[in-house]
Amino acid sequence: MRIVIGLVEHIGDIVACEPVARYLKMKHPDSTVAWVVNKAYRELIDSNPHVDETVAVDCLTDWIKISRHGGYDKVVDLHVNYRVCSHCRVPLIKDQGNPFINAYEWLDYGALLEAFSMGAGLPKLSAAPRLYIGDADRRAVDALGLPAQYCVIHRESNNVDKDWTSENWQALARWIATELKLPIVEVGVSKEGEPSPLAALATDLRSRTSILATAEVIRRARFFIGVDSGPSHLANAVCTPGVVLLGRMGAFRQYTPYTGLYGSDAPEVKLARNLLGPAHELRAQDVIEATRYVANILDGRGENSESSPVVPKAPPKSIAFDDTDIALLRQSSLYDAAWYMLHHPEVEASKMDPAEHYLTIGGALGYRPGPEFDVKQYLKRNEDVAASGMNPVLHYIRFGELEGRAGAVQTQPAGGHHDLKLESNGRSLYADPPRLSDALEQPTIVLSSREAQVPDAELPRTFAFYLPQFHPIPENNWAHGPGFTEWNNVIKAKPLFKGHYQPKIPGELGYYDLRSFDVMRQQVELATEYGISGLCFYYYYFHGKKLLYKPIENYINSDLKMPFFFLWANENWSKRWDGGDNEVIIAQQHSKEDDLAFIRELMPLFEDDRYTKVNGKPVLCIYKAHLFPDILSTTEIWRDEMARRGFPGIYLVMVDDWTPEPPQPRQLGFDASYEIPSNVVPPDVLSRETDSLDLPENFTGRIVDYDRFARFHMSRPAPEYRRFRTVMLPWDNTPRYGSRALVHVNTEGDSYRLWLAQALLDTYRRYPAEERIVFLHSWNEWCEGTYLEPDGRRGRRYLEETRDAIADVKNVLALQGSEEYARALALLERVQRVKDEGAYRIFQAARAQSGALWRDREALRTELAAARSANVNEEPANSGRPALGAVKHRLRRIISDRR
Repeated sequence: MRIVIGLVEHIGDIVACEPVARYLKMKHPDSTVAWVVNKAYRELIDSNPHVDETVAVDCLTDWIKISRHGGYDKVVDLHVNYRVCSHCRVPLIKDQGNPFINAYEWLDYGALLEAFSMGAGLPKLSAAPRLYIGDADRRAVDALGLPAQYCVIHRESNNVDKDWTSENWQALARWIATELKLPIVEVGVSKEGEPSPLAALATDLRSRTSILATAEVIRRARFFIGVDSGPSHLANAVCTPGVVLLGRMGAFRQYTPYTGLYGSDAPEVKLARNLLGPAHELRAQDVIEATRYVANILDGRGENSESSPVVPKAPPKSIAFDDTDIALLRQSSLYDAAWYMLHHPEVEASKMDPAEHYLTIGGALGYRPGPEFDVKQYLKRNEDVAASGMNPVLHYIRFGELEGRAGAVQTQPAGGHHDLKLESNGRSLYADPPRLSDALEQPTIVLSSREAQVPDAELPRTFAFYLPQFHPIPENNWAHGPGFTEWNNVIKAKPLFKGHYQPKIPGELGYYDLRSFDVMRQQVELATEYGISGLCFYYYYFHGKKLLYKPIENYINSDLKMPFFFLWANENWSKRWDGGDNEVIIAQQHSKEDDLAFIRELMPLFEDDRYTKVNGKPVLCIYKAHLFPDILSTTEIWRDEMARRGFPGIYLVMVDDWTPEPPQPRQLGFDASYEIPSNVVPPDVLSRETDSLDLPENFTGRIVDYDRFARFHMSRPAPEYRRFRTVMLPWDNTPRYGSRALVHVNTEGDSYRLWLAQALLDTYRRYPAEERIVFLHSWNEWCEGTYLEPDGRRGRRYLEETRDAIADVKNVLALQGSEEYARALALLERVQRVKDEGAYRIFQAARAQSGALWRDREALRTELAAARSANVNEEPANSGRPALGAVKHRLRRIISDRR
């Protein structure tokens, strides 16, 4: 096998990702491994004994060509998606690996090695990097005549936000010389014509040593002090104690780029962080104190201060195992020998077989056998297993999986491995549960007979937008007349064509007044009954004044438990309901002062346990981010204030559909975006049967086929960033726009249910549990005709379809059927692929035509047994595979009829 690794630049990235070559060589020992690298950095690759060939190139564009036309059997692209070639300005658009790990979000996934390895489609690697310094580099450093004791400083990176001021470096150097009485050596790259501010205080080796000779200089130092750049990664790789200056970098407010020593909690390493700004704003005293701390640690150790990886002691007694145990472990996909050895170097040093090492030592020490099985979590959640003394992985393979034990297999978001267990030829496979085709198209798939329910905490949460309009307020009384509410517009609407359902008539809740808390209690009880997770309240805030807030206030002060969060409708309040500049009742006045007042107003709500959070960060949606004069500055103000109040942050979500090419949310300071389907209405979804509607001559609106509209949004390509799905009920804004309305027709089918099921499955596949959110548009927007609430014609239909879609998804995620069932689903999936009717059209066939395959599994088995007896398309008896001819024929007929 010919494997090529691509990581062209820079020093720090290449050093951090050294374990990738080791992993691939251990995983594929007979392979030939090549590494494509910029010519300036090739010595890092030339010296690596795990790389067989160095391919030196000029720029990222050369790598793009090689990766697509180089003829390699396996391409490992360690670059983040959307990285732009600094020379040619050509962007990298990855067609392999994980596209979510991109130029905007890569450090959200961990250290450089962790993010880059996952981005390349490898398991998450977290091993310590190594350098391979040769005799020539050591002799070159010997020739420099450096003192026996010294410290190394590296001042400048290729990013000015990371670099400290010259004045601060001078202050630090003077302190080192005075207090520590330690010589200073400066490393890095000198800039032509710019003398070092440390010229009188340090030995200047900038641009005088090769990369590996620089690493040797750092290795010999007592400690290292520097910015987040190549030399700090060299220091990490050679295990020199150190202090690294870190701060915000672009969208990343706090990050740790290192694995190994600098990514650990070792006392001889201090990461001096500025949590409120970039590294260049760090105070000199903070860095001095960090340096003092490290120096004191080293003084306590004596002269031999060089750090080295800590090797845990073996357990006091060996754990017995036999050949069957070893075979079982090796056959399991939970075990990855290369990954295990990479992360535990003592295994290789022990000369033991890695499987034997794991069974006798590693398991007892809590080591993972591979990237996907969390031993410590499994033992923590299954105390009886811990007490038994049995190896936890063997327990899970033999018993735990069948018993539905929790806390074992870990999921990785957006293209990583998920925890749907499949078996093939006695081995274990892992596939993304909702992507049934990924697993079911395998020719020998056998699903476990146990039905495993996915924990509720891992299922996507559904939040319905909630409009608090339905009660009178003084502003509306002034603009529209006394007692005005949304119901006034709903009631006065008139049908535009034959069969047009207008005006909409509410069902069991009636024309309610939201000043009455009993109404909200009924609404929450209905939403809970039909499986809706929570409400997203429209929040109307205008430089200190809140409108339509009484219902929300009632809810907050109540005993209702349903989760909620806010969507700030940050546009003008106008008579036209469009947020425009005409007939404005109250205008928005965005400013820095208002930004701060706004977020402070919300602090008490953020502390409410019911307020929805992602990883402890309160969720806040912003309707029109583009209306802020400087939205990035605004989001920074909000995040700073959240930090001051003790929150881990704020999770900001913006609308994605205001422009044809929306910006990446991280560029504007947001964590994610969400869809507004009503803003995306392509010509193809317009109804083709408008002639029969007998529309009035003055009609200038649009008639949309809801089924086509839903299918379009089901199949919208997903961006390589977090965009939450929004599933919209049929739309009809006749009450607001009359003959200019946008009206959905063809709404009597099951398109909403299918769309919601697809969105839930897609969300489950793409995002980690905390970020699995799907919006429902909406709970009660009666003037837009899009509501889940019961109405006079359809009753609770859409609530029932919501409940059924959620149940469909739970069934699919819990799918643990027989071999026959898996094969039947595989056939359905293949046919639906040919039809190309959306990412999850399998639901339509599986539910409408073959729902019995799920509900009546035993009946299907009986039919298959009969088919085997009749020798219909029977396979050889010793294959262990039942004949499927009759069922395949029946299913083909079903699908053919639906084409």
